Amino acid sequence: MRSKGICCMVYERYRKIAEEMIMAGVKAADPTEAVKDSVKLTGKTLTVCGDTFDLTEYDRILAFGIGKAAAPMARALEEVVELDGGLVIIKKGDEIGNVEVKTLPVYEAYHPEPRAENVEYSTKILDEIKALEPNSRTLVFFLVTGGGSALFSVPPEGITIDELFRMNELLMHCGATIYDINTIRKHVSQVKGGRFGQLCSKQGATVVSLILSDVVGDDLSVIASGPTYKDETTFEDAIRLAKQYGIWEEMPLSIQKHLEEGLSHPEMEPPRELPPNVHNYLVGNSMGALLAAEKVAKNAGFNTMILTSQNTGEAKYIAKCIMGIAKEIQDTQRPMAPPAALIIGGEMTVTFRWEERDGFGPNREFVLASAIEIANRENIVVAGADSDGEDGQGKSGAIADCRTVQRTKLDAKWHLDKHEAEIYFDDLGDSLEFESHTNVNDIDVVLIGPKTKS
Repeated sequence: MRSKGICCMVYERYRKIAEEMIMAGVKAADPTEAVKDSVKLTGKTLTVCGDTFDLTEYDRILAFGIGKAAAPMARALEEVVELDGGLVIIKKGDEIGNVEVKTLPVYEAYHPEPRAENVEYSTKILDEIKALEPNSRTLVFFLVTGGGSALFSVPPEGITIDELFRMNELLMHCGATIYDINTIRKHVSQVKGGRFGQLCSKQGATVVSLILSDVVGDDLSVIASGPTYKDETTFEDAIRLAKQYGIWEEMPLSIQKHLEEGLSHPEMEPPRELPPNVHNYLVGNSMGALLAAEKVAKNAGFNTMILTSQNTGEAKYIAKCIMGIAKEIQDTQRPMAPPAALIIGGEMTVTFRWEERDGFGPNREFVLASAIEIANRENIVVAGADSDGEDGQGKSGAIADCRTVQRTKLDAKWHLDKHEAEIYFDDLGDSLEFESHTNVNDIDVVLIGPKTKS
C-alpha cells in the first residue's frame, strides 16, 4: 500500500502540471500574436493570411473591433498598419480588454445581455460606415472575438433595448447551444448574420475581418453571430428554436411579431452570399490552445490524447462520460496506458433558473461533477477553465481530485445542483483564477496515473 506522503506528492505534481497545461493553452491563444502572425506589411503591400491588398488603392483605413479580446487585437493591428479611425467595443470590467489602444477609442459595454450602451456604441460604428461616400476607397478592418454577439447589438426598428435584453436573458439560461442562441440573435438584429458586411459593401468599402474563434467547430457564421459572413439560417429556424427551448411564450411581443413577420418577407433574411470585397479570416481558435496544453503533458512524460476541440452539452453529464474514459484507462489501459493526459476543448453549457444561480460556470460544474465521479479513485486530477479568465459568472475554473469531496463539510452534490460550484471550490482554495487576454473556448484536462495497488 502506498504511503500517504507519496500519494500527496503525486497529486501535487499532477495538479501543478494540470494548471501549467491550462495556462499554456491560454498563452497560445493570445490575440496579439494571432494578429501579428496573420497580418504583414511590406511597403504598400498588406498580406493577410496569404492574400495581398495594395494599400495604394485605398484612401482611408478604418478599424472596428467587437468582443472580449478586441482591444489587444486592435493594439496589435495598429502596430502593423496606420489607421485613420474606428472604434472598439469590449466587455465592461474584463481584464482581457485592459490594454492601451493608442489610435482608437475603446468603449466598454455589457455582456452577456446587451444594454443601452451596447446599442449606442454599435450605432457609432454603423454611423461611420453610413457616412462613407461610395467612391471613398475605404479599407475596413473588422476585429471579431467572443462576446461580440452581445457587444455589437442594434435591434430592428420597433424593438427596444429592454426587450432585446429580455430575449438575451432567456437565451442565456435555457440550455441552448451557442449555435442555436445565435440563430435567434441573428434574426433580431440589424448587424448580425452578414448584415454588417453587406452594409459596408453597399457603401463601397472593402472589408477584412480578422476572427478569433470561441465557437466549437469555428463556424464563421456563428462567431459573434457572423456580422460579416454569409448565413443560411431562417426566421422559421429562429421561431422553432425558441419554442424548442420553451422560451417563445416568454419572448417580448415585439420580438415575436418581428420573427413572425420575417416568415413572409424573404428580404428580411440574412444575406446568403456576400460580395467579393468582404473577406473573412480565422486567425485563432481552440485547437491551437489544446495543442499547447498537450505539449506540456508530453514534456512531463504523459501519454496524451486531444479528445476533441468540439465538446458541447451539459457540463455535469459530460463529466460522467469523460470520467468513464479516465477509469477505463486506469483499469484496462484503453485507449492508452497511464500516465495519461486527456485534453478537451469546446463550449459546455449549464441549464439553470436565472434567479437561483450563484457563481455558475460550465467548467467548474464539469470539475465538480468529475470530483463526485472519482471520489473513490486515486491518481486522477481534473482541471477546467474558460480561456477568457471568467467561467460563466465568476472565476476562471477549478481543479479537483479524489480528495475533493472529502476535504470540506460542504455537500458536493447539493452545490452542483444549486449551481454554486464557485462557493464550493473557494472553500477548498481550489478555484482557478488568472488574467487573460484571449477568448477561445474551454480548456479542460484530465491527468490519470496508474491504478493504486492495495
